[in-house]
Amino acid sequence: MKKLTFVVCMSVLAFMMAGPAGAYVYQDNFETAWTGNYAPGWDNEGYRHGDAPVAIMQQTSTHYGSGSSGVKVIADSVPAGWEWWAVVYNTNVITSAMAKQYDPYIKVNYYDEVNTSTARAGQLYAVPNWVVDEDWTDVQFGARINRGDSYYFVSKDLNGSDWVDTGVARTAGWHELKFQLSSADGYLHFYIDGFQAGLSNRNDLENLGTGMLSVMFNAPLSNWGTDKPLAIYDNFEVGSTSSVPLPGTLMLLGSGLAGLGLIHGRKFIKR
Repeated sequence: MKKLTFVVCMSVLAFMMAGPAGAYVYQDNFETAWTGNYAPGWDNEGYRHGDAPVAIMQQTSTHYGSGSSGVKVIADSVPAGWEWWAVVYNTNVITSAMAKQYDPYIKVNYYDEVNTSTARAGQLYAVPNWVVDEDWTDVQFGARINRGDSYYFVSKDLNGSDWVDTGVARTAGWHELKFQLSSADGYLHFYIDGFQAGLSNRNDLENLGTGMLSVMFNAPLSNWGTDKPLAIYDNFEVGSTSSVPLPGTLMLLGSGLAGLGLIHGRKFIKR
């Protein structure tokens, strides 16, 4: 609770000290090497209903969208054998800049290995602030395990929304996944490689929270042995297309630079 209070206070202070407004952009291209299990500014995502599966991150020079490296998100362990996901989230994102009025977006390049295996897959992820207690607001976008046909998205709500087929065929290689919360109509707009591929079923979200990267896999994890399931990403970006009143030194942040985060925990996750 003390940490949450501090983060909220710092976010308010940042706005009080804000300079001229401009578009907010945070980028991480995973070019800087790191030690330990997480790239600078990243951590394991929590789970609201118990202990979370653990994802770790490894830099890779074999697969990258640009520059000379990308990142592997690897499912390292799970508290329960039935759990089929592992997620990392970015702690540097200034969540106050992700409010709907700023037209916030999250995007990443995802390396689809559909020709290798559909028993594992990756998704761009976010958990916007919920409107009421126990509201489900999780947003998942990308590939689905055991489905090699298309890319899908789900924007969950209390009415039990399900996966939506974008109609865009999965193909091996790099693809840009992006979703953006529109201040004009309130809906989430989903894009694949720059082309709109669908709209969310709800238009009452207040923000996008922070950005997450996931790996989904066929449970149990113990069946994978030492060849643990992974998803490959590069060129992660969070930002706004409308002006945000932010301090000038925080207008553009990269890997390893401090930002303002939001404490949260996953409410639901869907296969």
